[in-house]
Amino acid sequence: MICHQKRIFLLLLLLLLACVTLPAVRPASARDLVSGRYISSAGKNIVLDLDVKGPSPSNLIVHQFLPAEVDITGSSPAYMKFDKKRGKVQWLIKNVQPGRVRISMELSEPLPPGLVRAEVRCRDQETGRMMDITINP
Repeated sequence: MICHQKRIFLLLLLLLLACVTLPAVRPASARDLVSGRYISSAGKNIVLDLDVKGPSPSNLIVHQFLPAEVDITGSSPAYMKFDKKRGKVQWLIKNVQPGRVRISMELSEPLPPGLVRAEVRCRDQETGRMMDITINP
């Protein structure tokens, strides 16, 4: 009799545990898949590191915002678009693999701290919608 009660108690405990933990399990969203931080956000060299976890989104669109009228003397990878009047630089990074993606720029003049920010756009794996992730220094 006691053995049967212990089995029922353990079964109920397992069911309760499953009810609590199963809602926490969900597919990863874009916010879980891509994060970033600035290695350098002032001076002439701006360096942004993105951390892409698997399964990774297929493409990333990165917008780097600078003060207007600042010129870029070089970047790696090469940018796709640069609107100098608005201070907006754009990269399209295709076939992204899990790991680190580094974007670096050399500017014509040094910037004081706090004048840059980035936005990363990628498709949410769960919903198929585009997600925007803001990265500040």
